[in-house]
Amino acid sequence: MAQITNKILTLSLILVYASAQIQLNTSTENSVEKYLITSTEQLVVIGFEGQQEVRDYIFCRLKECVCEDMISIGQRSHPKLNQIQSTVNVECFDENKIQFERKENGYQPYVWNNKPQEVESRPYQSQKRITQANTVAYTDSDMTSSITVGSQLELKWKFNTDDTIEMCVCLNKKAWVGIGFGSGMNGVDMFAINIIDGAAELLDLYSTREDTPPTDATQDISLISSSITDSAVKARIKRKLNTGDSKDAVLAKGSTYTWSYASSSSLVMEDHKNNVGEFKITLSESGSQQVSQGYLLQLVFGLIALNLII
Repeated sequence: MAQITNKILTLSLILVYASAQIQLNTSTENSVEKYLITSTEQLVVIGFEGQQEVRDYIFCRLKECVCEDMISIGQRSHPKLNQIQSTVNVECFDENKIQFERKENGYQPYVWNNKPQEVESRPYQSQKRITQANTVAYTDSDMTSSITVGSQLELKWKFNTDDTIEMCVCLNKKAWVGIGFGSGMNGVDMFAINIIDGAAELLDLYSTREDTPPTDATQDISLISSSITDSAVKARIKRKLNTGDSKDAVLAKGSTYTWSYASSSSLVMEDHKNNVGEFKITLSESGSQQVSQGYLLQLVFGLIALNLII
């Protein structure tokens, strides 16, 4: 009996998140954890309960049959690619089921939901992602105003007669990008554009501190169209100038604001380090503006993501 106990120790854990249609099954054998994820969502992020200073995550993209180990060091940092990849033997049965193995780390896994990390009991809530059908071709030829920020970012916009604004975000690289309707991270309305399975995904966010901003409880922004190439990301969005949501910035024609942006080399939100800046923008009805990289103010913008957006 002792020999059998020492040779094999198996523990099975089944976690079902019906609201998000995600099922996580894990088992442990000889200090190796085996994972089986069944999900209708194409990006699933696994975290581990109780980790503090150093936090492990597993980012799984089911359609691509890829799982990557991510790591976050420090309470205000966000996941970045772990140079030591522990996830092995990744296998997919179809676009909704993936399995893999990794060495046991002593912490219980959970499905990460893009919420502040100090909360230890995390009932899963599906990320509020905004996508658009592939039937709408991206165009920005009807935009009447624009601003160029440094060498990589350009914003274009126009005002509609129904008190809405349409904005095109153009990033000169294939990566995620976040825009903040304000300065810093405290009480700032934001949105981010991820690239999931080769398509744009929009997250409506609200940040309360220098940490991963959760999705806003009320989604008041729409993704109209997008274009993703190997060298650029373009997305056209629409929102009301005044949504009536206390967590959404009120925008007005002709007003000048301090906005912020962030990006990195990842396709989804992550720890972006110094790839961040502030810029002045005047929402004029016509004309172009330019902000050189040298005048951008560096700050901690604090965006990630998943998943999230998952």
